[in-house]
Amino acid sequence: MANLESDIIGRVNRLALRPSEKNALLPLMEAVSNSVHSITDLYDADAATRGRITIRILREGDEPESRVIGFDIEDNGIGFTEANFRSFRTPDSRWKEARGGKGVGRLAWLKVFDRILVDSTYSDGAGWQRRAFEFRLTESDQIHELSGEAAGTAHRTIISFRGFKPPFENRCPIRKGIIENRIAAHFVPLFVAGNAPKVTVNDDERTEIETLFSDSIVENATDTITIGQGEDAFPLTVWSLKCDKRMRFEPPAFHFAFIAGDSRSVIDYAIDEQLGLKALDGEYVYIACASSPYLDQKVNSERTAFTLDPGEVDEIKRGIATRARHFLRSYIETALTRKIETSREVIAENPQFLYMMDDLQAFAEGLQPNAFGKEDIFLEMSRGRFRRQKRYSALEKSIKTKDLLAGPLAAKVEDYTSYIADEKRGALAEYVTRRKAVLDLFETLLEYDDLGEETYSKEDALHQLFCPMHIDSKGLTIEDHNLWLLDDRLAFFNYFASDERLSNYTTLDSEERPDLAFFYNSAVAWREREDTDTVVIVEFKRPMREDYTKGKDPVQQVLSYVKRLKETSGEIDIRGRAIRGIRSSTSFHCYVVADITPQLEERIIGRFEKTPDGHGYFGYTTNPAAFVEIVPFGKVMQDARLRNAIFFHKLGITNAG
Repeated sequence: MANLESDIIGRVNRLALRPSEKNALLPLMEAVSNSVHSITDLYDADAATRGRITIRILREGDEPESRVIGFDIEDNGIGFTEANFRSFRTPDSRWKEARGGKGVGRLAWLKVFDRILVDSTYSDGAGWQRRAFEFRLTESDQIHELSGEAAGTAHRTIISFRGFKPPFENRCPIRKGIIENRIAAHFVPLFVAGNAPKVTVNDDERTEIETLFSDSIVENATDTITIGQGEDAFPLTVWSLKCDKRMRFEPPAFHFAFIAGDSRSVIDYAIDEQLGLKALDGEYVYIACASSPYLDQKVNSERTAFTLDPGEVDEIKRGIATRARHFLRSYIETALTRKIETSREVIAENPQFLYMMDDLQAFAEGLQPNAFGKEDIFLEMSRGRFRRQKRYSALEKSIKTKDLLAGPLAAKVEDYTSYIADEKRGALAEYVTRRKAVLDLFETLLEYDDLGEETYSKEDALHQLFCPMHIDSKGLTIEDHNLWLLDDRLAFFNYFASDERLSNYTTLDSEERPDLAFFYNSAVAWREREDTDTVVIVEFKRPMREDYTKGKDPVQQVLSYVKRLKETSGEIDIRGRAIRGIRSSTSFHCYVVADITPQLEERIIGRFEKTPDGHGYFGYTTNPAAFVEIVPFGKVMQDARLRNAIFFHKLGITNAG
């Protein structure tokens, strides 16, 4: 009979450890875990009070954050007794199987480091013994025993790692405090259970990991939940800890969860996004630690993952998140209130979502945990509205189905009409809110002294606000301009041109450019008789303009346009067809939008009547025949606010006057 022989080099080469920070520190974690077991074997219930583990971090130079070149792990556990040494010499040993030992931890040592030294003093009942050897990756004699000093008289084992293999050396963290945090994170389950020995890290300064961990806890709770269903269900214990920011393991994340196997972290991940929270009260973090006897049986041999279905891991994470939200419910409720307030602001700015106001609580609860910004909330509202529109589009089709029974049809119609009312109310609110914003901008422009000649003059800027320049209605819709500022009826046109040459849209060979010219012949409004057409001309003048010298009278300017237009025989409508020519019955309405300075008033006094409010002038001329209004910019703004005041009031967007 013969035993199987193990190919250690092949076994190590096949070990599934990719170079990463976590795996670069895996030999350290394995050695610390062995020390914990060794201390527990020796002191049992007194392990937490009598056990000591000291970790020394060796660096290449004297600089605090120079490259890490190795570790020494010293403990006062039972040591490399004959039984433990026999297990060490047996790859995949079952010696520690009951406590989660996989028998491959020391193979990870050889995967990451070139040289490992072990020096252990122990008692075998007959006296103190010392065992020292070099552990190396060779074809034979992987354990090379060393001779040296006689045994001491106290339990003491030192494991020394030297010679980082390059792929792993480059992944080992060098910043002060990081390795300490990684040790704390890896052994969170052990510290949470309260039976960890004293673990000290020497890296120029001494840090007691267990003390660092326990002193940071300000609040904690333990819950047991069930994962899975039926025969596959298993209990999961979740510890929830509120700690100070010393236990912030992976900046910039604040909150972490650890899924443990055999009292060691196997999966750790940030849960900031799941909770939608940053630092608690500005100075605390949340830590969840989950463990189960079932998970102890499912740790892979490298201790880097569980042999679980992805669905099981996802369910465990959902269970942890549920308990975390319960533990942090006061913070979650505050965050929810913030989301609701932000949602209200989004609706105020985008009234098409008004229908959501009655159910903001449910909407905010359904948002992604980290969705706090207006953009995130707007996108989610838009997505919901799109789906709602699709649903009601299908409902509309079903209403038209003739074989529906009377009862279901009546209910569907009622539901659909309610939807239509919501949509129309939102659309109107959106339209009115836009008007309010335009009026506010109008007022701001009027307050500017000048906009600078390098960009726009003030006159051009105001013209642009009313309507884009150098364009006609073939390129615009009613949403593209703000002509309602002057008169709501200006929306009902067949064709209009903005700062375009007369020759571009009439039969006149003229380079003149009326600021705005409107043509109505089959308009849906503003018509007195079937055979009456209307032409509207608007001319803007710079606010507070005073240089109305000879040849620059704005009234004469618009009347000259009227005279020329009466000479033409055809215009071009929005569809590119010639429309009826201007006839003797065509009426002309001219607006001069200009502040009535003393110089302008001298030119219009006696020719026109004052408006009832005393701020503008109006009148009718006979040669050529035209109705003329001279309207100051301030009156335009005031009148527009008054016309929309009731809408602003109903929407709660005041400042209507």
